[in-house]
Amino acid sequence: MFRDKNIPVQAEIIAIGNEVVSGLIQDTNAKYLSQQLHLLGINVSRITAVGDDGGSISSVLESALRRVDIIITTGGLGSTHDDITKDVLARFFKSKMKVDEKVLAMLESAFKVREREVPEGVRRQCEVPESAEVLYNEKGTAPGLLFKLDEKKIFSLPGVPLEMEYLFNKYIYPNLLKLQRGVIVHRIIKMVGLTEASLWEKFGPVDPLEKLVTVASLPSFLEVKVRLSCFEDSLDFAKSRINKAENMVMESLGGWVYGKDNETLEGKVGELVKKKRSTLAVAESCTGGLLGHRLTQVPGSSDYFLEGVTTYSNEAKVNRLGINSKLIREYGAVSEEVAIAMAEGIRRTSGSDIGLSITGVAGPGASYAKPSGTVFIAVSDLRGSHCEVFRFHNDRHKNKEKSAQAALDLLRRWLLNSIKRHI
Repeated sequence: MFRDKNIPVQAEIIAIGNEVVSGLIQDTNAKYLSQQLHLLGINVSRITAVGDDGGSISSVLESALRRVDIIITTGGLGSTHDDITKDVLARFFKSKMKVDEKVLAMLESAFKVREREVPEGVRRQCEVPESAEVLYNEKGTAPGLLFKLDEKKIFSLPGVPLEMEYLFNKYIYPNLLKLQRGVIVHRIIKMVGLTEASLWEKFGPVDPLEKLVTVASLPSFLEVKVRLSCFEDSLDFAKSRINKAENMVMESLGGWVYGKDNETLEGKVGELVKKKRSTLAVAESCTGGLLGHRLTQVPGSSDYFLEGVTTYSNEAKVNRLGINSKLIREYGAVSEEVAIAMAEGIRRTSGSDIGLSITGVAGPGASYAKPSGTVFIAVSDLRGSHCEVFRFHNDRHKNKEKSAQAALDLLRRWLLNSIKRHI
């Protein structure tokens, strides 16, 4: 990842569990661990997922030990039949098992509070490899483990995020802090309305940017993210380089940037609505309530979001929003005229300062004149109304998501006064 400096400490993360490799659960542990390690100046060079198979776990572990000095595994330390990580590690490090009296006492104390005996399967949690240092888990029943091989360290943590984070902060962070020789800092800049290719075409030569930071573009069907990364001796120096690089991006692409790092488009829209001391209501058709859902995902959205309605049928558009039925017959429900009437209608009937609307063809069932992915989005306030048409594709699910994204961005630009208003 980093070409400007040789980061001395490298690590790998191994997620263990059939539920991870099968896709039944999302591995959030690796994301957390990677972020924390980077703050310690430790580069995560690889993240691997492996099922509950002894041979596979041993093979992945052996391979990782050839590459890095720090390994963190998560999962497989529980009390069920498929929790085999502890036994695999004991065999890998040729270690006998022993009963750890402190773990046993913690188990008995925890179950005494519940007025229950420790189940036999759970009681096995107090058996630990002799060669491992025990990481006592006050948030669960399975202790973590630390193995040392020459100068290498292998940490094994439970897969439950709460327990994993507790053990990392109590044991691993202080342990690895001694190795810290710098920090790794990332900045994610989020843009909507551009493709990856058009982004770099507008930015121009990337060489000046790469002299400051390592750069990666992360495109998706909704937006493009640019990741800026750097390694420095101190957090202040790292932040200084990141901020300079961010300013370079903003100079060229600021009009398309809506936020950075963990900020969301709906969150930024909410900030702008609150800043203008306005209220908002939305009327949706083809998105089926997705726009309202995203807006109300923001904590505190009740301060400005009054109402969201899904006027899916023509009758609903007429009865709920007060649209003249002649308008629908003349132009069709999917049209600029109806989109504007929907935005004005929801603003009028809800009493909000701003109305936002979506009407379109999510697909299938489109006509030649209005194929799947044809979407009209309108915004209206007391000073005027504006509508834009979007041409998406044939995927119904993606069309709905793209429509909600485009509506939020249209409203963002409207609030920033970057759209010409029409009376």
